[in-house]
Amino acid sequence: MKFTNKININRFSLNELAIYASLIIVLTVAGFIFFSPTFERESPVVKFENEIEGKEIYWNFKTPIKVLIAEKSGIKSFKAIFNDGTTNFELESKIESEDLEKGIYSVELKAPKVAEQTKSTAGTINIEVYDNSQWNFFAGNKTLKNINLVVDKRSPTINVVSNSYMIKQGGSGVLIAEINDENLKDYYVSFNDQEIFEMFPFHKKNFFISIITWPIDINEFKGVNIIAKDSAGNKSSMRVPFYIQNFKPKIDNLKISDEFVNSVSKNVLELSNENVPNSTVDAFVKANKELREKNLKTIRDVTRKNFANSNEIPFELKTFVRMTNAATFAMFGERRHYFYNEEKIDEAWHLGMDWASTKQANIYTTNPGKVIYKDYLGIYGNSIIIDHGYGVASLYAHTSSQNVEVGDFVNAGTHIGNTGSTGAVFGDHLHFGILIQGIEANPNEWLDYNWIKLNLTNTMNSAIKIIDGNNNETKNTK
Repeated sequence: MKFTNKININRFSLNELAIYASLIIVLTVAGFIFFSPTFERESPVVKFENEIEGKEIYWNFKTPIKVLIAEKSGIKSFKAIFNDGTTNFELESKIESEDLEKGIYSVELKAPKVAEQTKSTAGTINIEVYDNSQWNFFAGNKTLKNINLVVDKRSPTINVVSNSYMIKQGGSGVLIAEINDENLKDYYVSFNDQEIFEMFPFHKKNFFISIITWPIDINEFKGVNIIAKDSAGNKSSMRVPFYIQNFKPKIDNLKISDEFVNSVSKNVLELSNENVPNSTVDAFVKANKELREKNLKTIRDVTRKNFANSNEIPFELKTFVRMTNAATFAMFGERRHYFYNEEKIDEAWHLGMDWASTKQANIYTTNPGKVIYKDYLGIYGNSIIIDHGYGVASLYAHTSSQNVEVGDFVNAGTHIGNTGSTGAVFGDHLHFGILIQGIEANPNEWLDYNWIKLNLTNTMNSAIKIIDGNNNETKNTK
């Protein structure tokens, strides 16, 4: 009996071991499946480019739609179906780019030619994506994405209502246009396909104005075009006719001394938190070229940043007035060549007008506007910028004192500060500049009553008559 019991006990131990072993194997396999990246269980994340949650997307069936997919295990299959309410057709899909490390895929969707025949103005896109995971009995994780679609095949319409006759290199021009599109997304003026100028609402709905400049450092004039785009990717372009006139700069040769560099250029660099080179030439060039570029960028950025608040500023621009009892020491558009020990070391444009009378003379505004900048501005010294609306601003540089703060609204005749010699200058004076969307333009035009009347006032008044006349004709037709 004792022998038999021993055998039973051994048999029981063997069975128990087998069960434990099987359990360990099952747990090991389960753990492998559970924790292995091969069996990851997260479904792909699918999003349309520029998608806003809860909003439909727009499509013209011509511009491809981009879909972004986040999936670390890779994409096994992808399908996109367009449904216009009556018909289904599959969209062509192609992976345009992939970032395997981050698991981000960019898929481009194109409509087949048959889609161009549809007259539907709405529909849905249904996307089905499977990843490379072995989860779900090796089928992979699945994501379904549905989004409403607005079909828009029409490009925006552009009509130039009125524009100034001529634009000069360094000078300004005005244009007013009507732009229509029920899904209008963006509109702007392109100069030479190099500079972009914003357009502002004008007088009535769907009408816009832009005051532009031909930057003085661009010699060749290739054209001014109004560009309009809608949410579906349709784009229109309309050329604005301008007669043109190139600029002939006055060349100034200026000698740079050690005293000027040590007392002015290096001081400007220090006050601008820039490293100061030991070399006289390097210090001057860094202040005159590198710092100048940074200062011009600041001017542009500050001016354009305020465009969002431009509607707060009533556009009541009149002719600007020269500083009282001041002599003009430098004109706009002078091309300055700088020499040190008879060797040319740099050159630059002078982009404003320099007026000087007595030291620390009063500076008065001649047009209302909003103060958008008051600070130290490198080569320009202590400066003030006033926004007058429609992207036009005035710059007052090298001041010794300022009587305004950023955000102040000033009227014509306001004492805003006093002249000085701050910045990279030889003596006390005012640098007066006109900024067109942040680019310094020729102030002489804005100081000329006849130019203002012919190019600005008449262009705007002519546009208003046309706009109101068109509206009256429309009412009479109805």
